[in-house]
Amino acid sequence: MGRIDRRLPIALLLVWLGAVTPAGAQEPIHIGSSIPITGGVAFFGQHSRWGTELAIAEANAAGGVLGRKIEVNFQDNRCNPAEAVKSVTQMLGEKKYVAMLDGLCSGVVLAIMPLIERAQIPLVVANASATAVAEKSGAGGNKWTFKVNPTDASLAEAMVAWLAKEGKIANIAFLGEDTDFGRSGMLGFQSALGRRGQKLASTDFYQQGTADFTAVFTKLRAQKPASLALYAIAADFQNLIRQYHSFGVGIPLTGRVLSDQIPKEILASGALDGTSSVQPYTPEVETAGNKAFVAAFQKMHGNPPNLLSYMSYETTRVLLDAIKRAGKADPAAIRDALEKTKLSSLLGDEIEFDKNNLAHKNAVILTIKNGQIVVLGLSRT
Repeated sequence: MGRIDRRLPIALLLVWLGAVTPAGAQEPIHIGSSIPITGGVAFFGQHSRWGTELAIAEANAAGGVLGRKIEVNFQDNRCNPAEAVKSVTQMLGEKKYVAMLDGLCSGVVLAIMPLIERAQIPLVVANASATAVAEKSGAGGNKWTFKVNPTDASLAEAMVAWLAKEGKIANIAFLGEDTDFGRSGMLGFQSALGRRGQKLASTDFYQQGTADFTAVFTKLRAQKPASLALYAIAADFQNLIRQYHSFGVGIPLTGRVLSDQIPKEILASGALDGTSSVQPYTPEVETAGNKAFVAAFQKMHGNPPNLLSYMSYETTRVLLDAIKRAGKADPAAIRDALEKTKLSSLLGDEIEFDKNNLAHKNAVILTIKNGQIVVLGLSRT
């Protein structure tokens, strides 16, 4: 290298030095993420963030992707579609993100999908479970959205298939939140039961933030269904389970019961023994990949992962793998690489996208026995 001419203006000198900056010091690859950081489902948003941060930390520790570090900018959507549209519009206006992650809440993802399509950058969904997300993606029209987690319909199919095997698909009632999540769950159960010559015994929805479930529990106890398919999340789920316990409903639960969110004293009481649930994930799955993930997550965050952190971790891995295979940090190239994804999952199967850009993966069937959550097995969605 020749001697630097000390008479060069400072500005030109800085440009010249930048031209010889090592590859490891290149501009990071920027990814955007819209999740609820505050509000009623902030706990889920926190776990989603933790899952992504672990995947990014592991990638950066290994040298990054394409020789560049990865940076993620998390923006708060409060699980509110209007707020998500505003913040994501601002993020897209910066024109520096090669892809967007998650959204988390189904209503949010459905609201920002058109923005993503117009901006022509990939949106890789980790946790929104509404069936409509997949229906509108890929062959459904929006080729920029990819959904790694199962839909409510595909999870319902896995749950009902297990219930059918156990001879337990007759006389199932449904209770869910009046959102895309709850209504997609109802439609999934209804469809899966219909294919087996059954139908829901009754259907009830509640508004988010409902304080008192006495009326619906009184109705259900009078109807005496064989089981109750429950679709509730966050603070509403905790409130509902506490009232279910104190009211002494006594109807076995099934559906998307968030076993890891059941208050410990209620779980230990045995009152929910016999509950069955389908989930995309549980930390207790005994695969080598999952054991390593659980240990790393626990070490980094001091808490065990849940299905939100797992799905965000797995989804971030899918995106980073696509960036690597694309060979460049270009949104269109990354989108094309996502279509060709074949990546081993932590649950031992392989992640691939179908014509609707929906990944089909194993789901976990759980039960509660003697106050303990027990894994019954894996079922393909």
